[in-house]
Amino acid sequence: MNHRLARIGIAVYLILLSTQSKGYSFLEEGLEIRWATPGATFFVKIIHPQIGADSPSGVLWTTAFETAMALWQQDTVFQFQLLRNQYADPCESGFYADGKNGVDFMADVCGDYDFDSTTLALTFNTTTIADPETLLESDIIFNESWNWDVYSGPQQGNVFDFVRIAAHELGHTIGLGHESIKPALMNPVAGDIDVPLQDDINGVAALYGSDGDGDGIPAKKDNCPDKSNPNQADNDGDGLGDACDDDDDNDGMPDKYENSNGFKRLNPKDAGKDADGDGFTNLEEYLGNSDPNDPKSVPRSGALPFLVPLLLDD
Repeated sequence: MNHRLARIGIAVYLILLSTQSKGYSFLEEGLEIRWATPGATFFVKIIHPQIGADSPSGVLWTTAFETAMALWQQDTVFQFQLLRNQYADPCESGFYADGKNGVDFMADVCGDYDFDSTTLALTFNTTTIADPETLLESDIIFNESWNWDVYSGPQQGNVFDFVRIAAHELGHTIGLGHESIKPALMNPVAGDIDVPLQDDINGVAALYGSDGDGDGIPAKKDNCPDKSNPNQADNDGDGLGDACDDDDDNDGMPDKYENSNGFKRLNPKDAGKDADGDGFTNLEEYLGNSDPNDPKSVPRSGALPFLVPLLLDD
């Protein structure tokens, strides 16, 4: 028997399966539903009603859930945060959403109906009504009637690895749908795949962009796409982040030059000052390739009037 990893929508409670040939799919066919920023925080205090807080292998369910989060963070821009030992009821979703992302084991679907006979877990996603739809809350429920544990490697019969199933459901949290064509963690049938594959990674990149410098900011929104600048600091407001801006006060002098000559690289007024009192500004000294701290060294352009007569006499 195939055991399906179902994703149900808040409004319609339907299981959605992908048939798109391009590979990765989104929660709604042809519609990209995403978080406003590539990240989500879960309130996590997982206790199995019969087993307790520890899995049979001794790993805390909460720790296993955190491991599942980390699988997505290794190769995508999406960042999860976990608030440990803080519980949020995953059934408070949809019209009753509490704004907190929760996770739990349950015997049925929030008391409304029984799990399908092949369903391992469900993800409820609450979005805005406005177009485009933006994710507001995501809640995950695991079917407690199955045999659960924490392990790696191939699927072990009817004992299901909590980490890979949690990682699959977190893919729905990110905004991904099921993928039935290409090998992917987001395949709707549980199996040996226990980490996000390239198709899964491509799906996240399509939703939030790639992050070439690893600072958590999608490249298409990053003011320093090739150099880490997580706070997106831009002192001179020129659209180029300070981490990759050679002149981040926009005064015409490179930061390296200002630092080496004792100037304040974030103070644009330094450009108009005359550090050595020779009548030339610091900026003119830089442009003329002279020493701004030596009054005997003047810009080449400034020395030119004295050189011209000599050249004419030759």
